[in-house]
Amino acid sequence: MSDRVQSVERALLLLEEIAASKEPPTAPEIAQRASVNRATAWRLLSTLEHFDLVERDPHTGRYHVAYGTVRLSMATDASSLVRRSRPTLERLAAETDGSAFLEIASRGTLVVLDHARPSSALHVDLAGLEVPLHCGSVGKLYLASLPEDELAGYLDPERPLTRATPHTITDPETLRDQLAECRRTGIAVNHMEHREEWCGISAAIRDRAGRDLAYVNLTLPAYRWPLESLNSLAEPLRSAAAEIEGRLRAGASSSAASALPG
Repeated sequence: MSDRVQSVERALLLLEEIAASKEPPTAPEIAQRASVNRATAWRLLSTLEHFDLVERDPHTGRYHVAYGTVRLSMATDASSLVRRSRPTLERLAAETDGSAFLEIASRGTLVVLDHARPSSALHVDLAGLEVPLHCGSVGKLYLASLPEDELAGYLDPERPLTRATPHTITDPETLRDQLAECRRTGIAVNHMEHREEWCGISAAIRDRAGRDLAYVNLTLPAYRWPLESLNSLAEPLRSAAAEIEGRLRAGASSSAASALPG
């Protein structure tokens, strides 16, 4: 017999459905998507609301993920994400002889969760290295994910962007165009924009609603990877992100399946 508590698993299923919805759903919509009886869904949603995990809009009756989830996320060690991403990082490092990183955004900064080194002695270590967001490929993906008001603050013409190398893009409009492409493709590149000896390409790891969860990055020596060659890695990086997304969803699905009556 399973040692899981069915009511808890059903409540988490409802929370997952709310988080995965592109538009805030109603209680009947949540119940239908999670295959939970409506009366049961109402009781579970009320409990989640009591613990500040979801919030119901009194005017529309639609549910949002609430601030209580932020408190929980701040306590996570991200070990599950690292474990499921590790095989992909190791494969990327082996296939390209580059340094592969897993990064997340936290409070406006980028944090490296894991790093797979190449077999060669030539590799980069990002520990303690501050990379302005507009100078790195992961930073560009993060900027592309920001709401317009936050992005406008970063691109404020009154506060010129740092020029780290002659290749750094500092013109706000040029950068905006590049960010729009990043938003569309989920891919960003940096070719000698932070340090002339290095280049990088990154892909966004996204949830079911298309929101960025994390980023997978390859950092490579620029003399071996001219821009055209770097751009050719877009599809392998996109596939790597999809691979990690698949593992994350498989883990969530296996937990969700046990919550349904058998």
